[in-house]
Amino acid sequence: MNHPQTSELDSYLLQLAKKAQANPPHSGGRRIALTKLVNEIVRSGRLCHPQKNQFPAQFYEDIYDEARQELLLYICQNIDKYDVQRGSVMAWVNVLFSRRFFRDAIGRMQTRQGITKMTVIDLDNLVAAFEEPPDLAEVLFECIESDSENIFKSEHVENCPQANFQTVAMQRISGKSWKEISVEFGLKIPTLSSFYYRCVNKFSLSLKEYCDNNLN
Repeated sequence: MNHPQTSELDSYLLQLAKKAQANPPHSGGRRIALTKLVNEIVRSGRLCHPQKNQFPAQFYEDIYDEARQELLLYICQNIDKYDVQRGSVMAWVNVLFSRRFFRDAIGRMQTRQGITKMTVIDLDNLVAAFEEPPDLAEVLFECIESDSENIFKSEHVENCPQANFQTVAMQRISGKSWKEISVEFGLKIPTLSSFYYRCVNKFSLSLKEYCDNNLN
């Protein structure tokens, strides 16, 4: 029998998933439901930790952080693929995480030599229409750095204005791990990554429009 809190969380996640599916893509209603959904997934502590003892700790953390970020972006872009008849939201999420995203992240790590850090450019998932052109990261970096309307600087972690989206996103695009960024700002990794994801979701249309106008 499920623990009451577990059943309550599963019901809430199911409610959010259905609400997201009921709203049209790119609508405010879907965005709000998805933001709540991924935040609850991160906070739940129920995301699995596959192969935890098979990697050095410093490598595992980078693999896990990258895989989780890719997973959350996938959920946002593919929530309609969730089928309630095939299990709970967390069951769907953990199957995706362990069988796809964590394995993919391992593969990317294994292409590096020694302790070379991964280059993590997860914002490229925002521009699904492109075939990942080589200058995409540069264009995204330029967009976030210029911040002509100061919208990226003004969005920051609560009570920590220095940890704004512009700074965090530029560090991620440059290849810094969540551990490095968390040490710099004195914030927990889940706090930073959750904030970052919400901002990516919030600014996705602006970033995509900038890429549309600046990629040849």
